[in-house]
Amino acid sequence: MRKGVQLNFEYIGSHIKDYTDDNKLFTIFEVEDINQIMRFANLSTNDFVNLLKQAHSTVNAKKLYFSTRNANITAQNLGEVIELLKSVGEFMKMRILDGAIDILIQLEKGLPTLAKQIPNSNLESIKENSEGEILSKIRELRKLDDIKHVYNFFDELSSQGNQRMISKACKEDLWKIVPFKNTVLGNERNILHIACEKGNLNLVKSLIDSGCNKDISDNHKCSPLIYASIGGHLEVVKYLVSVGADKETKNKDGKTPLIVASRYGHLEVVKYLISIGADKEEEDYDGKTPLIWASEEGHLEVVKYLISVGADKEAKNNDGKTPLIIASANGHLEVVKYLISAGANKEAKNNYEYTPLIIASLNGHLEVVKYLISVGADKEAKNNDGYTPLIIASLNGHLEVVQYLISVGANKDANDNDGYTPLIIASLNGHLEVVKYLISVGANKEAKDDDDGVTPLICASANGHLEVVKYLISAGANKEAEIINGVTPLICASLNGHLEVVKYLISAGANKEAEIINGVTPLIWASLNGHLEVVKYLISAGANKEAEIINGVTPLICASANGHLEVVKYLISVGADKEAKNNDGYTPLIIASLNGHLEVVQYLISVGANKDANDNDGYTPLIIASLNGHLEVVKYLISVGADKEAKNNDGYTPLIIASLNGYLEFVKYLISVGANKEAKNNDGYTPLIIASLNGHLEVVKYLISVGANKEAKDDDDGVTPLICASANGHLEVVKYLISAGANTEAKDDDGKTSLIYASEEDHLEVVQYLTHIGANKETNN
Repeated sequence: MRKGVQLNFEYIGSHIKDYTDDNKLFTIFEVEDINQIMRFANLSTNDFVNLLKQAHSTVNAKKLYFSTRNANITAQNLGEVIELLKSVGEFMKMRILDGAIDILIQLEKGLPTLAKQIPNSNLESIKENSEGEILSKIRELRKLDDIKHVYNFFDELSSQGNQRMISKACKEDLWKIVPFKNTVLGNERNILHIACEKGNLNLVKSLIDSGCNKDISDNHKCSPLIYASIGGHLEVVKYLVSVGADKETKNKDGKTPLIVASRYGHLEVVKYLISIGADKEEEDYDGKTPLIWASEEGHLEVVKYLISVGADKEAKNNDGKTPLIIASANGHLEVVKYLISAGANKEAKNNYEYTPLIIASLNGHLEVVKYLISVGADKEAKNNDGYTPLIIASLNGHLEVVQYLISVGANKDANDNDGYTPLIIASLNGHLEVVKYLISVGANKEAKDDDDGVTPLICASANGHLEVVKYLISAGANKEAEIINGVTPLICASLNGHLEVVKYLISAGANKEAEIINGVTPLIWASLNGHLEVVKYLISAGANKEAEIINGVTPLICASANGHLEVVKYLISVGADKEAKNNDGYTPLIIASLNGHLEVVQYLISVGANKDANDNDGYTPLIIASLNGHLEVVKYLISVGADKEAKNNDGYTPLIIASLNGYLEFVKYLISVGANKEAKNNDGYTPLIIASLNGHLEVVKYLISVGANKEAKDDDDGVTPLICASANGHLEVVKYLISAGANTEAKDDDGKTSLIYASEEDHLEVVQYLTHIGANKETNN
């Protein structure tokens, strides 16, 4: 056998008849291999004698003995033992066996006389004992639940012709053992399925003769006929059909026996199934016909036969792939040639407008590409994305296909739907050799796409393809080329953290202060996205650490906004202004608090950032953290002395703003550290008024529980918490405030009560409730 190949001796041994029947065991395997194979082979005496007859002309007696000495041979009677020894003596030149053979012959002649001489012969008793042992074995196997041993047991009974015990085993349902859940496919097969899969015709017949269901399916709905068709076992297929098995049965994927036979290339099974009327156009649940499957798997003879009997060569699966498209996709050149010769449409398109040539180019099947071009396939055809064969070959880096398509005149600067040329798309995906070749044949290295104006160099830089970047620059590509918003190759590389590309571009003279239309520099992009090493390199190369975009954002503000702690630390370490403000007045600390980046907040405080800085609207870090629900930031800022009574320009304290948003845990915490529960904003709203106004029942309950004034009034209109809740239809808050003793007849500065407000705003349920508890409906304002 081949050197370096690990043989599966057990598998070969269990399928020994596949090799002995074709007289090829000793031509395929070495003597040493056969010696190992025989350890796992189970042969009848006839099989072994036939094997010796086949082998004696190939190997000498010594090698024959060595290779077969481990064989497991089953003899049914003394006569078979005698024939076996005769053959061994003859072919292995063991004349020493002649004496033993003579004794056995005499013994065989005397057995009938001996039986007659035994009173009340025990032969029936022996037979009964043997059957008793088999029944005991059946019970034992049921307990073991081991399908491999069960199959071997049935196979042995079948080889012995013991139909009676097979029937008994079947009545015990032993054949239904299905513990195959631990297999790769998770199949739950029974003994009949396995016998069909292995092509064990005798056992299949025995099982069906014993009443086993010929159409029983496994958990994947594979019937015995499907298993036999998968394995290409023609005689088993014929037998199953002869006893009425359904030739159109489908498994869970919708595959029929004909479909699976076509898929696995079993021509004779295909022919037979067609001859008995199997539907050659039946589709599985993916829409694949037998011809599509045969084309996909490259089974040329099956393809030829199916077409010869009229199979539809333009049939499409659910993706719209014809046999030709699918054969082209898989590189089956001979199938492609035959389908074309049979008239298949070489410009057919699938659901995504892929032609055979486009899909062959996609997968790099050069010979198929060449053949399709030779028969006139359109080399400029486009799919739904506008990809030509050349563009899609460039996308996937298939250099030889690219070279061939260019050699036959394909447009090297064709555009897809986004305006990408072959060179742009090859650069985007880092296919250096394709890039080199396209430039060598004159592809436009400054080509731009239609949407953003990206060039090959910008694409390569954005995706970190250093070698492509180097080559493009060496070929003269513009290192300052800009897309429509001013982004350069260096900005793209910085934005995505491609340090080596950044280094190379700067070494080649790229502008490190280049700005896009809103003023964002490479350093700002790198800081915004947390690319520390790029930030370090740009700073070391002299980039401005205080550069601002049009809204005043600096690199440090960007890093703080996105929580990039290590970048923040580094920028501070090189002197970045920790109190710099953007156009909204956000400092690094304010914007970190806004976004809840606790570790950045802690670090900025540790290096002296102003914990009570205000933005343009008067928001401090503590107020803005309270507004946005960042409790841990709130706790930390309070712990380092941030002003818990600070107010923004509208007079909102942290407690008022937490009450406004219904943040109960914030309210509890702020009250616990002494926040003023009666603080007022510029409109005179207290925390309780503003919580009632917005219907935050749990906050209302808590504030009342800690003594908040339930009759507090705002400065402008004199409204109370109950009036605010009633005016806005918050029934549960209304109920709670009244249960806590709120005055239902309290009036605002215009003399309007809660009932009047609820009536004016059409809050019927509140009106009904207030009326029910006796609110004065005659009150005049």
